[in-house]
Amino acid sequence: MDSHHAINKSNISGGDICLADSATTHTILMHKYFLNMRMMNAKVNTISDSTNLIEGSRRANIIFPNRTRFVIYNVLFSTKTRKNLLSFKDIQLNRYHTETVNENGIKYLYIVSNVSTGKKILEKLLVLSLGLYYTSISTIKVNAIMNQKFNEPNNFII
Repeated sequence: MDSHHAINKSNISGGDICLADSATTHTILMHKYFLNMRMMNAKVNTISDSTNLIEGSRRANIIFPNRTRFVIYNVLFSTKTRKNLLSFKDIQLNRYHTETVNENGIKYLYIVSNVSTGKKILEKLLVLSLGLYYTSISTIKVNAIMNQKFNEPNNFII
């Protein structure tokens, strides 16, 4: 059985594609994942040259298909990025670990948590033919209820 997959809609359960990259030093996400952003210009060194790719950075909150939540500090933003990249460093900073496994001929990258009863598998990322693992991510939706006016305690807005 071929253990490499192509990215298609049946492999992604909503959200945007995110590649787990052990070579990147920072997570790079699209704009919609940022709570607010500190704009800046920064150069990125690539194999071929140095280029101005980074336009901002800040904290981001993301959620994975199995509801695993990540808070990532110092996430980089670039309008030129076509894929979200998740740094292995940020997986570890969220107190999770990674394991590569072969399950019935299919390769996965597990994101695991150590709990009192042992290891808990939180997420299973599939592998592409290039050797990169991928999953989908979404924004964490938050609803807040607050008083519309202090002098009208029964008036609320959502």
